[in-house]
Amino acid sequence: MDSAKPLFDQLILHLDAPPHDGPWNMAADQAWLEQSEVPVLRVYRWDQPTVTIGYAQNLSKLAGTLPPWPVVRRWTGGGVVLHENDFTYSFIVPAVHPWSQTNPLDSYRLIHESLAKALDDGSRLAGPEDLIENPFCFVAPAMHDVVRDKVKVAGAGQRRGKLGLLHQGSVQQVLLTEDFWPRWAAQLAKNVLVKEEMTDAMLERAHELAQMRYSRGSWLNEREDALP
Repeated sequence: MDSAKPLFDQLILHLDAPPHDGPWNMAADQAWLEQSEVPVLRVYRWDQPTVTIGYAQNLSKLAGTLPPWPVVRRWTGGGVVLHENDFTYSFIVPAVHPWSQTNPLDSYRLIHESLAKALDDGSRLAGPEDLIENPFCFVAPAMHDVVRDKVKVAGAGQRRGKLGLLHQGSVQQVLLTEDFWPRWAAQLAKNVLVKEEMTDAMLERAHELAQMRYSRGSWLNEREDALP
């Protein structure tokens, strides 16, 4: 696979400008994954400092290590991410698109190669010599995270299944200008369609997911929801 070529023929750039709480942001990503027919780059913000934890992480084992912020469990893997001054995005690739079947290590590498190129600040992909074990994502570079010198500046969690591929990423310790996301989207795809609103059906589904899954203590603690 040639990483110099655009990854997609068509891409929706969803600039989700209004800040949202943690459950809504997680629900919106899932709603896009369930209902979009083309890949999506969603860029979003938080209404207050928020912690996200990976799908497989044990919240009780993190007790005493987290700041006193709202905590939400992601549907993707990875470690603890503190969302305060970061820039947050998600790649959503529905199952109908062949790219959703890309090997996990390759998809992670290709997305982050493109991101490092768009940053254009000397950033590179982390190699074996950069790896550190730690439950906090931005303390511990993983293979193919984006680093500048020895500082991790971008990481992500992924999930793939019958709905497709969800890649939830955070960029930290760098300053991105407003034109960064359209520039990166243009690098990622031959054709980019900018959207600032979700469809009514997606909004309805996101509300349901926020209430029945991501805002529930049972999801946060035991990964159990109330979805039918």
